[in-house]
Amino acid sequence: MIVEQRPEGLVKLTGTITNYKVTRAEASFVFTEADRDKLEVVAIAAGIAGLSGPAIATAASASSAEEHADYVEFDLDGDPVKGWVWRSPFKEGDKVEVAAEWRNDHYETAGIARPEDRIIALYPHCSRGKARHIKNAVKWWVIGVAGILVGLGAPILGIMLLLVESPQNLLHDVFPYGFLAMSAGFYAFFGLMTISLARKWMPFVRLTEKVCRTLGIPDSGNVDLVKSAKVQRKPDDSGEYGTFYFRY
Repeated sequence: MIVEQRPEGLVKLTGTITNYKVTRAEASFVFTEADRDKLEVVAIAAGIAGLSGPAIATAASASSAEEHADYVEFDLDGDPVKGWVWRSPFKEGDKVEVAAEWRNDHYETAGIARPEDRIIALYPHCSRGKARHIKNAVKWWVIGVAGILVGLGAPILGIMLLLVESPQNLLHDVFPYGFLAMSAGFYAFFGLMTISLARKWMPFVRLTEKVCRTLGIPDSGNVDLVKSAKVQRKPDDSGEYGTFYFRY
């Protein structure tokens, strides 16, 4: 087994999966401000994932469990590895690279990659680097507000044209300035909302970059695993559609 130390505290493990076990379960992966102030994402994940076997269901019901994810347990050339990933496509005998941190009696994984087909599974909600995360937030802020303005602007203009006596003056003198003021207000309001939501997901963004750097994936800030995802269209054993298998 190859163990390569990294400054973020994660190590890169390379080996063959044996004694593979995966459990589809529920747990809470989005944390409060207080949680994020006290703990790093990897540490929080370790606290959740340290409960294996039947304890997973107990922990899930005791917490605000709202999302399904895969809890994986396996040996990697003799070393025990455990952790949560959004969806695990791996199997017994796969040769993989794992970004993990030692936790008492096992390695706690934050990301697993299979170099053969470049498939990767990360801790839930981890999918983009910082640069790509910001670009995506700005993109949907611009598109979303534009859609709202078009949806509101046309009906408002139609109603005003029906009510006023001088439609020509309305079109040339009143509506353009009113629409401009409304646009500025909407972009400012939703811009603040976008910043707040984007900041909420930053712990997952930072963890994504840490995993990518640990596994040697270049340009971690511009990683966008959602864009390169392969979607399984058919339902799996749980009846779920649209399972994402990320590729790097």
